[in-house]
Amino acid sequence: MRRVALTTLGCKLNQYETEAIACGLQKRGWQRVEFNQPADLYVIDTCTVTQQADYSSRQAIYQANRKAPEAKIVVTGCYAQIAKEQLQALPGVGLVVGSDYKDRLPDLIEEWYAGKTLEPNGNAFQEQKDFRVSTHTGHTRAFVKIQNGCQEWCAFCVIPMTRGQERSRPAPWIIDEIKSLVEKDYKEIVITGVHIGKYSWNGLGLAALLKKILQESEIPRIRLSSIKPKEVNQELIDLIASETRFCRHLHLPLQSGDSKVLSRMKRRYTLDEFDGMVRNFAERIPEVTLGTDLIVGFPGETEEEFANCCRYVESSPLSFLHVFSYSDRPHTEASALAEKIDPQTINKRSAVLRELGDQKWQAFQETFPGKTLPVLIESRREKQYNRLTGLADNYIRVNLDGPNDYFNQIVPVRILRRDSRILLGELAL
Repeated sequence: MRRVALTTLGCKLNQYETEAIACGLQKRGWQRVEFNQPADLYVIDTCTVTQQADYSSRQAIYQANRKAPEAKIVVTGCYAQIAKEQLQALPGVGLVVGSDYKDRLPDLIEEWYAGKTLEPNGNAFQEQKDFRVSTHTGHTRAFVKIQNGCQEWCAFCVIPMTRGQERSRPAPWIIDEIKSLVEKDYKEIVITGVHIGKYSWNGLGLAALLKKILQESEIPRIRLSSIKPKEVNQELIDLIASETRFCRHLHLPLQSGDSKVLSRMKRRYTLDEFDGMVRNFAERIPEVTLGTDLIVGFPGETEEEFANCCRYVESSPLSFLHVFSYSDRPHTEASALAEKIDPQTINKRSAVLRELGDQKWQAFQETFPGKTLPVLIESRREKQYNRLTGLADNYIRVNLDGPNDYFNQIVPVRILRRDSRILLGELAL
């Protein structure tokens, strides 16, 4: 049997699409193996959101070529969309397919592997009904894509060039996929896309889609991935706040806590709008985890603007931060700006913001000892103490003692104490 190994770089949407590629190839007779094992075919789903992502994508290609020099390598994803010739020149690479035809990749691989000349039919960037996930290998939670594409053109971002126009998957496809995952005993789905808040199909927006999921499926837990501030309305806030099947966890990318930097970034919201949204969530949903993304060192960022960002984060109800150093991306508006910040300053500022993020996260965790949280136990044990491990609905990792009988079950856990960045608890059955 032909063996295929796959790896993913980047976002949850990429993770979903890699799994969909794997499922499509397995239906066509391929045996999936781990990426560090010998295989006949390696598929690398790349990311290009930063220079580091480009580097990591290339390193994955070199790793596959070293592991099995005679194997065929297929490169896809966002980096493949904008750097096809560069990637084709790397050792072992035989086929490069960007995001434009990623949904058809299982068929394209079959044709290419059989020696046929590839001529993709149909328009680029079109969602395919059969490009879907039937299982998420090695994961307790399952991702479900509802939307793709971006037309916002933020000053720093290359994604509009790599993901195509905004488009939404039909609601029946999504519901059917979720029902199939429920039949396979998944207890949680993560709704993902580039702009899930822009979901629009036959008059249905995101809130209406989520209501249909609640009504037509029996999935116990629904988690939303990243959602942009301008895509959140009162209907969505009310729905999430009133329905216990939604996880009390929202990732709301801010990018800068200074109004002038936000404006230069071409973000389509103000700091006041963002602040009103996160405070609304914090007031409506007890113990909600609110996370955000922040870019440090955007061209022209002054010491005062960075200090404003830190002051806002410190005073906000945000629980955790993902801090990114600004990375020039080709053909973006920010790339042409002259006032670049030197790497040493960026590193220093990033360290300050990460320390602030750690302090906020630890302070948030310290509010939970003595409380009981619903935890989805993963089908593995943590390595250090061989304890059960899982995620609470508000995305806090919890470790506890207990038998394997609780694998893939949502159980009540009484929190005992914080241990570094996780919580320790005991079963509260």
